[in-house]
Amino acid sequence: MENKKIMRKDRVTIYEVAKVAGVSLATVSRVINHHDNVTEKTKQAVEEAIQRLGYKPSALAQGLANSRSTNIGIMIPSTGYSYVSNMLDGMIDVAKIYGYISSIFITKRTKEDAANVIESLIKSHVDGAVIFDDELGTDEIRSIQNYHIPLIVIGHDMQGDALGSIILEYKDPVMDVVKEHMLAGNDDIYLLDIVNEGKMIDEIKEGLIDFAKENNKHIEVLKFNDSYGLVYAGMKDFFRTHKSGYFIAPRDSLAAAIVNAAAESGLRIPEDVQVLAEIGSKYSYILRPQISSFSIDMFRVGSVAVRMLTKLLDTTSPLKDKTFKFRAKFNKRSTTE
Repeated sequence: MENKKIMRKDRVTIYEVAKVAGVSLATVSRVINHHDNVTEKTKQAVEEAIQRLGYKPSALAQGLANSRSTNIGIMIPSTGYSYVSNMLDGMIDVAKIYGYISSIFITKRTKEDAANVIESLIKSHVDGAVIFDDELGTDEIRSIQNYHIPLIVIGHDMQGDALGSIILEYKDPVMDVVKEHMLAGNDDIYLLDIVNEGKMIDEIKEGLIDFAKENNKHIEVLKFNDSYGLVYAGMKDFFRTHKSGYFIAPRDSLAAAIVNAAAESGLRIPEDVQVLAEIGSKYSYILRPQISSFSIDMFRVGSVAVRMLTKLLDTTSPLKDKTFKFRAKFNKRSTTE
């Protein structure tokens, strides 16, 4: 129990000191670094907050005084996904504008790995963090807040004293398009279920399956590991006995595997086989035929996330709107009728 108390005390941040003292981060830094341009009353308030909280100066406190950078953590899944890479570019772009140092923490799509990365994030003593990992539940995110790290969480609808969120609305736009196809009298839908694809994709899958049951329709689920090669090989086998269908893939790279397997099996796109990607990227319009998909400007998502974090870190200009929503746009292209 005593060890937990010590760890909790060590994780007090300059953000918490500034909030308790009712001053800016820069003012706390000036007091810590013994600058003269602070009133005696302000200095006393800061020193009392430091003593009460057991705060130990971090790189942020020293960096503010010497025009060095704040250190923010960015927790994301593999940048091998194009949309994640675009989001990271947006984060880094804004971080540079503010002179922030960015520490990147890469997770695998498992809850166990996410927990390990959370531990690394906390031990790194970052001054704030942006997290995009939809394997995390609200309990895990709240546990990070126990260490008083200001957080912006992407993909969750959560708010807190030092917590803001960005909601990515893919589910309703995807369901609207598939429902229209289904209610037009079609019962030829195939849904790719990719192992460890994440909660957001799982929610879309569950929503579509529930809607199909409610309307006496059928959706066949095709399960694959997350690999273009495995999906391509599996769909080549599938098209030996199936010559048509409306296929929904989590991402456009996997949709491309379906398109290529169908074309090489002598099937026409979109007359015989229609393909829809739930998450689109630049590949949706680079590939031929171009893939119908849903898109959100992930560069902007990353930019907004870091800008929101700057507001959480600045107690003199608090973040008023702690929830920001991005709704996916449907881009109808050559793989659907």
